[in-house]
Amino acid sequence: MQSGVKLLETKDYLGALAVFKDAYGRFPSAKILLNIGTTYKLLDRKVDAANAYQRYLDSPDADPTKQSDVTTALFELDKAVGKLEISVTPADAEVQINDGDWIPAASAHVVRLAAGQFTVRARKDKFGSEAKSASISTGEKAAIVISLTALPRETAVFTGTSTPSDVPSIASEPEEERSRLAGLAVAHLDIPRGGAAALVGLSFDISGALQIQGTAILGPTYGAYGGAAFAFLDGRLRPYLAAGMPIFFSNGARVGVRAAGGAEIVITRHVSLIAEVGVEVMLNPEDNILKAALIPAIGASGRL
Repeated sequence: MQSGVKLLETKDYLGALAVFKDAYGRFPSAKILLNIGTTYKLLDRKVDAANAYQRYLDSPDADPTKQSDVTTALFELDKAVGKLEISVTPADAEVQINDGDWIPAASAHVVRLAAGQFTVRARKDKFGSEAKSASISTGEKAAIVISLTALPRETAVFTGTSTPSDVPSIASEPEEERSRLAGLAVAHLDIPRGGAAALVGLSFDISGALQIQGTAILGPTYGAYGGAAFAFLDGRLRPYLAAGMPIFFSNGARVGVRAAGGAEIVITRHVSLIAEVGVEVMLNPEDNILKAALIPAIGASGRL
């Protein structure tokens, strides 16, 4: 600072400017920015002086007692330059004005330019670069808005003898869909009578939510069961409602209806666990069989 001030006093403005810029590179203080702006003004470099003064006013360590004088000086300089407001998305991108240095967009939201054509370029890692050109007149205020577009994610390509473990993963593989056909093994618990029956059979997914089922009933009384289930969610936990018709063969066919609610817990795309609570109503029960009973069920399904 002292060396630069001494050079200013001897009117060695270029020497003073070089000293101040070197000092600012070592210690970015608002005081040095003020001296840089003043030196540019003495060199009649109005655009550079105005930009230095603007950076001073934007600095958090600017001296409040000097802001009024700097604002006045900047107002006079703006009569001889063009004032450009730059808005860039994302905010942490970099911008380049004409052939200048790349600087953070946040520090270039307002810049001064000489009258004539100009180009503003913006860039950011993993985004496509963009440039906009226009012209500005002396004393004019203008604005440039640039929105960068994110580049699509690349997918790793394996060649030769390379294996996925040899090459860093760039994009994850999509999860495979589970098979529509599943084997079922479910236990229906007849709590009122202290008994149980096993249901073994198949299910088939009509859609991601709707499933039909057909099983054989293996127990004290044999039979068959046909029904359907509708799931409300498509994830690891799939709550559902189910309805069906059990048929038991005991002194003829004994037909009932079943309504249940439960959940399927998807362990992997091959294995799921099932738990539900249902009510069964027999339409033509034998004399020693309850017409309606609460019949919970637990089981599992397996898929290829």
